[in-house]
Amino acid sequence: MGLVLALAGALAIRAFAVQAPPLVVLDDPAQTNERSYVDLPSFAASRANTGVAIHDIEDTRLLDAVKDVGFSFIRTDLFWEAVQAPDGWHFEKFDALVANLAQRKLGALFILGYKHYVFSPDQPPTTTNQLKAFYSYVYESVRRYSGADVKFEVWNEENDAVYWLAPPSPSAYRNLLITAVKAARAANPKAMIATGGVQEMDLGFVQSVGDISSTTLRGPDAVSVHAYRQQYPETVFSDYRTLRKDLAGYKNSPAIWTTEWSYPSYGYVYVAKIDDGHSPRALALQAKYTVRRFLVDWIAGVGLTAYYDMRDDGKDPMNREHNFGLLDANNNKLPAYNASKYLFSFTANIASAKYFIDESGKYVVLKLATTTGASKYVVWAYGDRNVLNLDASHLPERATITDMYGRVLKAPANGVLAVPETRGPIFVTV
Repeated sequence: MGLVLALAGALAIRAFAVQAPPLVVLDDPAQTNERSYVDLPSFAASRANTGVAIHDIEDTRLLDAVKDVGFSFIRTDLFWEAVQAPDGWHFEKFDALVANLAQRKLGALFILGYKHYVFSPDQPPTTTNQLKAFYSYVYESVRRYSGADVKFEVWNEENDAVYWLAPPSPSAYRNLLITAVKAARAANPKAMIATGGVQEMDLGFVQSVGDISSTTLRGPDAVSVHAYRQQYPETVFSDYRTLRKDLAGYKNSPAIWTTEWSYPSYGYVYVAKIDDGHSPRALALQAKYTVRRFLVDWIAGVGLTAYYDMRDDGKDPMNREHNFGLLDANNNKLPAYNASKYLFSFTANIASAKYFIDESGKYVVLKLATTTGASKYVVWAYGDRNVLNLDASHLPERATITDMYGRVLKAPANGVLAVPETRGPIFVTV
């Protein structure tokens, strides 16, 4: 009996110590002191430079879906081996892609790489002759699309042996990067070119490559990272701060491009307890984290961000590589597709943005002003099992509250709407 009473007492103390969820009141015109928002002057530009990876560049239905969601560009490989042959240059498939993108007012981010069966078979270009050949490939590629909405990045995940085709070497990659940037600047001084995205946001590798700017060479316009997260998206804020601090010391401080990230519905820690990537629960979690990650990148002001990828690469619910897409392998729209589309629609025509983050209460309030004068808010809790309470009692009668799919939510009679992390962001229009 004594043990039972002791346990009961301990539980009572623990329950008493649990803090009540924070009560969030959106800005009331009657209030004289608005919460301490941080202005986000680059929010609209970051949102406008959001794209998605594709693999099948000849499928125009896929491009229609890219446009439908709200993306502004696609990311894909411009393979060296595909465009240079012994009889000359063959850009026909990529010309057709760029033309199809232009019809839809979409741009492209082309990845420049990798091996070439003649000039650099089964290895990255490292010798003088190999780098000379790679220079010609980059020059011809950049010159070819000088008049189009096309950006470039040099290689992909060069810090990984599988993609680098050899043990990773910051010095070897640095030589390749210098070669590529020189070629791009010679072909088109206005070309936008970035480093290849490092796997798992390997800041040590980025630091080892360093700044290639010199008195005769302007370095890349951006440093790319692949900022995947195994858990909730807000953890990337600190990594962005560290990287931005590192890049501030460069001669020509480059932008940060997040050229690849995703939340697959199978194989990551956040869905580890779910055995089926096609299950409604897994797909709902994917949608929630995807929407929040777009918001995080826009708040962080990255110069470009790209989701991986548009369509599942297969139909196996227990194969991670088959569960990254916004569409399934049969082109059916998944919850992350619909939620992303609503997010793009909700954040269109933004004149200004600011945000407030409570790191103690673990919630975020994003405040948007539209070009038509409306005020909009996106509010969400982050971190496992966290909750915020939204006091909607003072909102105008015509204000609307929706979930992340655009479904209207009704506040309870007391006007306080519980917003658990599990629900995902909610959207308020005043």
